Parts: sequence; C-alpha cells; structure tokens
Amino acid sequence: MSDAPMTTDPNRTGPSRIGWVLGALAIVVAVMVAATFLRSGDPDGLNRVATDHGFIDADRGHPFSIIAGYVFPGLHEPMATIVAGLIGIAVVFGIAWVIGRLLARRRRSEG
Repeated sequence: MSDAPMTTDPNRTGPSRIGWVLGALAIVVAVMVAATFLRSGDPDGLNRVATDHGFIDADRGHPFSIIAGYVFPGLHEPMATIVAGLIGIAVVFGIAWVIGRLLARRRRSEG
C-alpha cells in the first residue's frame, strides 16, 4: 500500500457517488411502498385523542393543501398514496440536493 494520503474530491460525481445516491433513493422508495401496504386503518394518536375528547370537529382545516391526506387526487388506493409518497420523496430529495450544492459551492469559494 502507498503511504500517500488518501484524498477525496467532494465535487466528484463519478459512478460510486451516483450509485450511493441511487441506492439510498431505492431503499427510501421501497420502504415507502412497503409502509403503504402495512399502514393501519386506525386513526393515529392525535386523531384518537381528538375523537375521544370530542374536539375532532373543531379542526379549521389548512390554509392550503398540496396533497391532502397523503392521497394524490384522481387515483384509487393504494396507488394514490404511493404517488403522493413519491412526490414527497422527490421534493425532499430536491431540497436536500440544492442545499448540498449551495453548501459545496460556498465551501469551495471560502477554501
């Protein structure tokens, strides 16, 4: 083995980095699809408490709703939930990617 220090280029977008990103996205999508089929039909904790204490109807709604109830309009279950989940994954991944690129650019300009 060489005694030369191992360096990594943070801007490298070669096959290994892309492979990690695609692998992570595949795992996230697989977990989301599996969770769609494994979810419970019972209300979650907050909805259950609101129902038990009688203030479930006091909900004023949201000022806006992009994908209400995590169900994509115009599709039937479970595909409606899967499409809504895929859109959510794409949005979160896009935001994380942009933030990462901005931070990398800032680091390059400082260094």
